Amino acid sequence: MMDPPHVDMSSEDPARPANPGTFLASQCGKSGHAQARVGVDFPVFVVLPAGGSGERTGLQTPKQFCLLLGRPLISYTIQAFERVSWIRSIVVVVAKENMDLMAAIIGRFRHDKVRVVPGGSTRHRSICNGVMALGEVEEEEAEEEKENKVVIIHDAVRPFVEEDLLYRVTMAAQEHGASGAIRPLVSTVIATTSEGFLDHSLERAKYRASEMPQAFMYSIIQRAYKRELDIIPDVRGDNGSRIKAWNFIQFSMNDSDLDKVEATFAAVEGTNQTLLHPVVVIVVHLRTLDRWAAEPTAFAELASAAKLRNILLYGVHLQQSKDAEHWARSLSKAAELASALIRERSEALVGQLLQT
Repeated sequence: MMDPPHVDMSSEDPARPANPGTFLASQCGKSGHAQARVGVDFPVFVVLPAGGSGERTGLQTPKQFCLLLGRPLISYTIQAFERVSWIRSIVVVVAKENMDLMAAIIGRFRHDKVRVVPGGSTRHRSICNGVMALGEVEEEEAEEEKENKVVIIHDAVRPFVEEDLLYRVTMAAQEHGASGAIRPLVSTVIATTSEGFLDHSLERAKYRASEMPQAFMYSIIQRAYKRELDIIPDVRGDNGSRIKAWNFIQFSMNDSDLDKVEATFAAVEGTNQTLLHPVVVIVVHLRTLDRWAAEPTAFAELASAAKLRNILLYGVHLQQSKDAEHWARSLSKAAELASALIRERSEALVGQLLQT
């Protein structure tokens, strides 16, 4: 498990809470619909998923905890929602190792509408945890409030959210059951073939990009997540670690070894494990002769059938050599290729017999 990120918030006296101060220059929360909001007479809650590790940004500190003007970014997002008088409370979902850090931020910047819950193995699962946490207070609510409760889901790293937009998605969710922000597409969107080539361009006028915030009647989103939890539990290994993927490298000496590949498929499916990514099986063909150990057509057909079972099958042809230096280079290249196939999980290369 990674150590929690270090965020230095010691610019002021740590013995007393920090002054929340003013918001960023966008003056988030202001709106021309202030009078209309008197009509929000049902409970509204917020879930902010903030369990990301910062992997895509390449930062050691997850972006939600990065400092902006001496204050973590997530604190600005929380403040944007706390300033909306008709929002009852906010649930922030963070990785377990960051629970103490998030609690310190809440205390330091005087966030009084917030509770923190641990995240799950994916962003989707973290949102689920936040939604389910709201159900723990249902016993204290009147029956009418339970039926009319709305939950807003928003990105924890997007503080520039205006009250006007929150109001509109909330009222739309109360009327229709669910709603969300959208925007027109400005980029060209293309559909590709399985080989990665351009197939056709989509007509932008027919499509919209989905954005945050999104809002739901709580009964609807809770029921959907409960159903998913019954079907797909949050998968963890025997030691408590999350199971993300299975990868297999199988060595083959002759054509009949394809039967052993099928046996591997059956063994994987027989475990009934739920994985976050497709299973990767790489068959390394060892040959001294200049020909494939498996017939390419038969291998491609087997890969196509495996893909329907959420298994990605690749082949690597490794030519044996009596020259020790040449053999070592071949093994190194084969290892690099296998690592790339596992990392990228490219569907365009499924069923291919690759030469090293």
